[in-house]
Amino acid sequence: MWVGTCRYLAKVFNLNQSAEKLLNFHRHLIILFRPLLAGMVLSGLWRLFFFPNGINLGKEDETALTNMAIPICAMFHSILAAMVLSKVWEEFKTIQRCVRTLDKGTFEECTHDRIPGTIHLLLGAMSVIIIGGTMLVEYKNPWAGMGAVGAVSFFLVLYWEVATTLDNPAKAPWFIGKIPVDWL
Repeated sequence: MWVGTCRYLAKVFNLNQSAEKLLNFHRHLIILFRPLLAGMVLSGLWRLFFFPNGINLGKEDETALTNMAIPICAMFHSILAAMVLSKVWEEFKTIQRCVRTLDKGTFEECTHDRIPGTIHLLLGAMSVIIIGGTMLVEYKNPWAGMGAVGAVSFFLVLYWEVATTLDNPAKAPWFIGKIPVDWL
């Protein structure tokens, strides 16, 4: 509805293309909603339950978590995430070209080649370990803990949101109204 209203206003007021792009910028902001929500909810959960109840590993055991478990998991997550993002980015560029040139055959090939569920499971499990480990660190200042938990949660969920949006052109905000209806 909002997109239609923006286009209508752009036509009625005879706005140029850059003004219409500015009005449609909200499409990209929607991608930030889930990561922001996840960061706020998880940092709030940490602040309300973990911090006041002293749920952490303590300084003695924390080094094993911060020097080994989180970095190793984050390293494997980063390598796998980079490979997945590279793949979906290449497919995104191909789909963009297909939409521009109206190449339905190549478009269908790209849309059927999706991120496998096992990769989603692997990245999700590593994300849970990284976020859980960040929540179990002993923070003296509650703002530092909320910032760390919120930032880590935000960026991991943002990666997930961007990768899955790039992988599915039907839900990608930058393709709304550009893909012919009979292609979907």
